[in-house]
Amino acid sequence: MRLTKEIAENIVKFIYENSSYHGIASDETGTIIADSAGKRVGVVHQGHRKILTGDIAEIAVSKEDEISSGGTQKEGYNIGIFFEDKLVGCFGIAGPVELVKPIAKVAAGMVGTMLRDEQIKKNLRDQVDKLNQSIEIAASAVQQVAASSEEVAAVSQTVANAVLDGQDQVKKTTNIIEFIRRVAVQTNLLGLNAAIEAARAGEQGKGFSVVADEVRKLAVDSNRSTDEIKEILTEFEQVIVKISEGVNQNNTIIHEQAKATQDITGIVQTVQQVGLELNSLAARL
Repeated sequence: MRLTKEIAENIVKFIYENSSYHGIASDETGTIIADSAGKRVGVVHQGHRKILTGDIAEIAVSKEDEISSGGTQKEGYNIGIFFEDKLVGCFGIAGPVELVKPIAKVAAGMVGTMLRDEQIKKNLRDQVDKLNQSIEIAASAVQQVAASSEEVAAVSQTVANAVLDGQDQVKKTTNIIEFIRRVAVQTNLLGLNAAIEAARAGEQGKGFSVVADEVRKLAVDSNRSTDEIKEILTEFEQVIVKISEGVNQNNTIIHEQAKATQDITGIVQTVQQVGLELNSLAARL
């Protein structure tokens, strides 16, 4: 975490407004980035550079030192600013050393605390951003699931409708088979009647008797075929019933999934709102 110009300006302004002593703050290169007097911003402070390189821990300039330097040094106290045990800048304050030294130490500690707060805020904002990204992914996934559920439900309903149509067709076909069966029975009766009449006619009814036999045989074959068809239709109807039961069960599951998806959507929306509030809070910190 670097010492920002904003934090530096805030601390020198705060110290000046509450103590009437001018202060400066420099970054990790020793360049002054904040000056309550507004005169030395951008200047490299050689004393601060020595502190930052580890040559010295502090600089205390007395009134005598100021006079003996011919004005090149100002009475005051300078100390390093630490963040996580690392020097990130320096703070200096002009005034009697015995008065400004404790102020400078407090100010340097305040800057370290402010930097720590900024780091926490940054971490919070980063986490909120990641949370929002995760929420967006989750919301997108839920929307896709919801869309897929709706599509599956639509397909399932189409199948259900087709099954119902199939059942109707089986019933209609069964009715037609029953009609054919009745016709076969009538045809068989006609064949029997024709056979009786042929027997009565004797020699003259032989030809008629052959026709009657063929009619009766056709009726028997027709009746057998209708039995076979009816048996197949019965099996087919049983299959359709099973399909219908499966479709209905599937529809129940789909509706339950849709309900669960709606619940999840509600939860995701709630979390999204929390994410927005956290983001707003992080922005205000």
